[in-house]
Amino acid sequence: MNHQKKPIILFGGTFDPVHYGHLILAQRALEFVDAQKVIFIPCYSPPHKLGYKLTHWKHRLEMLKLAISTSTKFEISTFELERKKISYTYITVDEFCKIYKDIKLYFLIGLDSLLTLTTWENWEKIVSKIDFLVGERIVEQKLAQPYNKLFVNGKIIFFPSPKIEISSSEIRTRVKKGLSIKFLLPQEVEEYILRKKIYQK
Repeated sequence: MNHQKKPIILFGGTFDPVHYGHLILAQRALEFVDAQKVIFIPCYSPPHKLGYKLTHWKHRLEMLKLAISTSTKFEISTFELERKKISYTYITVDEFCKIYKDIKLYFLIGLDSLLTLTTWENWEKIVSKIDFLVGERIVEQKLAQPYNKLFVNGKIIFFPSPKIEISSSEIRTRVKKGLSIKFLLPQEVEEYILRKKIYQK
């Protein structure tokens, strides 16, 4: 297959901070659909976390750059950061469908995000334009059935991915408590967090 015709995966999130769970999920998705690349899209302000004070986007972006620096198939889009508004996925998907109009696009999410998908702004519009890749190790059939009633067959695609019990909130809490975050994220990101004293307050 022509490299330029291989699919592209969009991966949105707060990445506050990015960790190995994100990176492994992205790598497995890349391999599963033989994509040309995964585009990480850090959000400016997530609509589902309006009560949560995000770490400044410059720090989140820098940590993401450090985390993916060794991968030739991972890249970053600052589209949502540059808008400086609430980051609605339907707007992002519209934009990328225009940019890559001749290329198959997927939107990568975890199982937790799938369970809230129908609460997303204009979720039906999103699903009409892009297919979702959902990384999960088990429970595919149990969860797929209810969603078959909502989506056209093939709009939600489960792929095998190890269940990595790491969360950004856990990392933030551990830093605040003075506990080690080693082995939870790339060393360069850990060093950046400690050097910049992020999450310590």
